Amino acid sequence: MSHQAARNGPSASSGLSGHAAARPPSVEDGLSRPEQRSIGVCVDDFGLNQGVNAAALQLAEMRRVSALSAMTQAPDWEEGAARARYLDVHHVDIGLHFNLTLPFNGAPALGSVRTLIAAAHLRLLPLRRIREALLDQLDAFEEEMFRAPAHLDSHEHVHHLPEIRDIVLDVLMRRYGSSLPWVRVSAAPTSSLVDSVQRPDGRKAWLIDRLVGAEDFRRRARSLGFLANRRLLGVYDFKASESGYGSLLRHWLRHAQNGDLLMCHPGTPRMGDLIRHGRGVEFMVWADPGLPDLLRTVGVRVAPMSGLGATLAERMP
Repeated sequence: MSHQAARNGPSASSGLSGHAAARPPSVEDGLSRPEQRSIGVCVDDFGLNQGVNAAALQLAEMRRVSALSAMTQAPDWEEGAARARYLDVHHVDIGLHFNLTLPFNGAPALGSVRTLIAAAHLRLLPLRRIREALLDQLDAFEEEMFRAPAHLDSHEHVHHLPEIRDIVLDVLMRRYGSSLPWVRVSAAPTSSLVDSVQRPDGRKAWLIDRLVGAEDFRRRARSLGFLANRRLLGVYDFKASESGYGSLLRHWLRHAQNGDLLMCHPGTPRMGDLIRHGRGVEFMVWADPGLPDLLRTVGVRVAPMSGLGATLAERMP
């Protein structure tokens, strides 16, 4: 995808264009009287490269997304932050995408997510290095944004892991006190593996939930007064076509519940980016002119999670 295409938006052949997005609700869809639901939509990996930054900022300005999660060690974080700090805080949450698995700017990774999962359960994690990494990344966020992060999540969901979650919640409590950021819980749409395999890419969402300990993290966060999303939507394998991702998005939106968070990874493709195909596809679908009609049809409002405090408090199990 070219820079010109990114500026002009998606073509008419994007994944939501045509009758699938624009047609009125039908009895078959079960959407004749959709209940209005509010969800967050978050772009991950902000700062990774200029392609991700450009897509994220455009979608934020279009109000297609309601949150950006920043990798503050990444090569283009400062460039992205220079524009992101001027986004309307009433419409877009900007938070930290805590990273332990990708090496950036001389900051070494602690290993793959598989290595961290094993080390966490064996209580072999380098706890001091993890705390220092979090403090450094929060410092970098505040230095560029001139404010605290609105939320915290992490690359490959590592903030849920045993011991890492204790460090994360402790640092946030000490640093932000009564003005706590909301935190992401990577809870699958359903807790049943049988039900999960019947959903588009539901098995992957279920495995993430169980492997990292999403519900353990939720319980601990709730006990300390943190707000969090209800469930995490948007998990798939990054291999879909535009029409395929459009179908996934329609499914997630139709089944979304109040307080859910839908993560996405749009961008303009860059060499060296392992999911560059998926980023280009996602950007085209999220920027599709038919998306507002789809949202109205299914009864979903995209809103910043920071503005859903009462809803999130009610929904925390």
